Amino acid sequence: MKIKIKVKHLVFILISISLIAFAISPQLQLYIAKKQAEYRQPAAKVKLLKSLNSKMVLDSQKQKIIQNYMLENHIANQFDVYVGPSFSQFNPPDHAVTFTWDEMLPHLNRYVKKSPIDDYFDSATKLLAFHYKSIGQLDQAYDILQSAIERTSTEDSLIRVELQLEQVQMMIEQADYSGAEQLLQKINEKIDPDDYYLQAKIDQKKIEMEIHQGHLQNAYKEVKNALTEYKAKEIDEDVYEQLLSMKNSLQNALDKRGNVIHTVKGRIVYSDGTPVSNAGVFLRSEEKASRSVGPGEAYQVTTDTDGYFNIPKVLSGSYQVALGLGFDQINGWTWPVNMDEWLDVGEKKTITYNITLQKLIKLNSPVNQQKITDQHILFSWGKVEGADYYQLSLGADMDSGSVSTVFKSYITDNQINVPIEDIYNHPLGVIFPGDDLSTVSPKSLLAFTNTNNRFYWSVDAYRADGKLLTSSSGYRLDEDTIGNLPFFYLKERSLTNADRLMLGKKLKKALAAYQSNYEKDPDDIHSLRMITRLIGAESDTNATENETSISYLQTYAEKTNSTQALFSLVDYYYEKQQWDSFNKWFNTYEAAVGNRLDEYDQAIYASALMKQGKIKEASERFKQVMELDKSHEFVGSWLAVELYDGKTFEHAIAIAKDYPERLFGDEKRDWFQMVQALQEESKTDPHYRKELKEALDLYFKNENTELSHWMQTTDKPAMKKFIAAVKDVR
Repeated sequence: MKIKIKVKHLVFILISISLIAFAISPQLQLYIAKKQAEYRQPAAKVKLLKSLNSKMVLDSQKQKIIQNYMLENHIANQFDVYVGPSFSQFNPPDHAVTFTWDEMLPHLNRYVKKSPIDDYFDSATKLLAFHYKSIGQLDQAYDILQSAIERTSTEDSLIRVELQLEQVQMMIEQADYSGAEQLLQKINEKIDPDDYYLQAKIDQKKIEMEIHQGHLQNAYKEVKNALTEYKAKEIDEDVYEQLLSMKNSLQNALDKRGNVIHTVKGRIVYSDGTPVSNAGVFLRSEEKASRSVGPGEAYQVTTDTDGYFNIPKVLSGSYQVALGLGFDQINGWTWPVNMDEWLDVGEKKTITYNITLQKLIKLNSPVNQQKITDQHILFSWGKVEGADYYQLSLGADMDSGSVSTVFKSYITDNQINVPIEDIYNHPLGVIFPGDDLSTVSPKSLLAFTNTNNRFYWSVDAYRADGKLLTSSSGYRLDEDTIGNLPFFYLKERSLTNADRLMLGKKLKKALAAYQSNYEKDPDDIHSLRMITRLIGAESDTNATENETSISYLQTYAEKTNSTQALFSLVDYYYEKQQWDSFNKWFNTYEAAVGNRLDEYDQAIYASALMKQGKIKEASERFKQVMELDKSHEFVGSWLAVELYDGKTFEHAIAIAKDYPERLFGDEKRDWFQMVQALQEESKTDPHYRKELKEALDLYFKNENTELSHWMQTTDKPAMKKFIAAVKDVR
């Protein structure tokens, strides 16, 4: 059967087919874009932008694109990477699509005007306002917030108030305190008095306003009242922590520095002079310094087009600076900053803090999964201009991540040829994912003797004064910056049967096998090394704390001159307070490191001098340690020495003020307040200094029974607290 179609019908069919193709093609493109994004293919970005501009893609679909590929990355974290002296925070997206602000702006503006009123709407509005504020377009930022507020209704009261509070923040920053106060009053009249979350946020803004006006006493009073009010009530944990942080900062400012606020300003550039624009700059107090950056940071700004930033109204105190950067900004670069770098705000009204990002160090060898079979290994890297020495670190893949430790320091050339035995002797510590011996990581014990494991390395460049210049570790995100990969394998030796027992987690059998091997061959250094590590792991402590390992450890140290083994012996005899043996092994250790003692080595030696009654020598050593160790971990011991030696409380208070303890992850000990309390307590007792010296003498001489009795019977709470804190130092 034949079918005849008239020409006009054929044209109609062809036109229909074209219309179908025209309608389906954008949807197919969107589907492909989503799949490409799911599989982290960068090509997805172009297709998603086309979909956002297509009239054939539904508004609801466009909103989903904005939510999933623009807002999701920014709701929790505005930047791809956060870096600071004591932390690095990388926020990998769920897809390969990242948009620039120029690409996002038109779509986010439309989204705020047309999208449903929900959490995404709230986030999009705040994100837009923050962006316009960061580039100096304050009117635009305020208008965005106002237009969004006008779209909300009583059903959206929480979102409305959140956006109004953003307006209040802008008013405070622009010193429009009257406008801010009026708006806060308006908000307060509309919300439920039992809504403690919003009430606490309103109180927070009031306190910020007092701080900005320099009314620190009023601010401190209000924050104390707020914390008392909300302690027994359910409020948002972040809000409570922000209030608590405010209280601590205000207390520190009032106790130590007086009623003063400051400005911190600076500029961020690359080493070639190019400014880093639109980078986040966060000023973080001591209790927050090592935590991840969150949305409620008290001090946060962005750099302008020339890389400049200005943080006003900063309370006196100690801070670390953190940066927020995009992948494109950090790719191939690093911020070389020492972990213990602090910004002390207090003496000057304006503090300038400039930052220069440096190129990553190029790695030459070993790289790219190289298999080392020789008895020496050459580490080589690109020379850094101005570097006086380098520090080499080694790392290894573990079952649940990786571990890296410093291997060699004070390397004056940009290469070093290392005997492979030195690497075998280098420990990684003992990793216990669980609570008992059965959970110990065999890889951590075998460390660099494990021929099946992959290892990596990095190098840092330093000036003679200890200033970090740059590093090989950083973000290398494309073909132009990735360079050589710092991975290698050590294949010079073969795994023994004892090693295989170890990898199989048969640790007792492995230990017996190593001991048998060593008895048969006293030159079997590997078995001797593993015996010392396994005995320590078996006791669930450091190897030196187990008496049975000491003879093995001494033999191992004598045969290898391993600095790690030597220091373990130093540590052991320090804890035992066997000073003849301590001094012997410390001298051997000092010679092994080429008289290059780091700050921790020096602190242990100073503490040993203190406990041997060599007070003057201990004081001089502790003073040197404070200049080297910016964490001031041992300042309590130095204070004990100075007070024991008869120095005044005023002298000790000055030390505590100049060298505040800054330990990450530990409860902070405020030596300034403790010594002040000693001074106050001493005013009513003419024999106070005598009792303090006697208590310190008991501690120095390790007279634990007598010291414990004294602490239970003394009627001097400030002295008791001070002695207890000194005991906890080391």
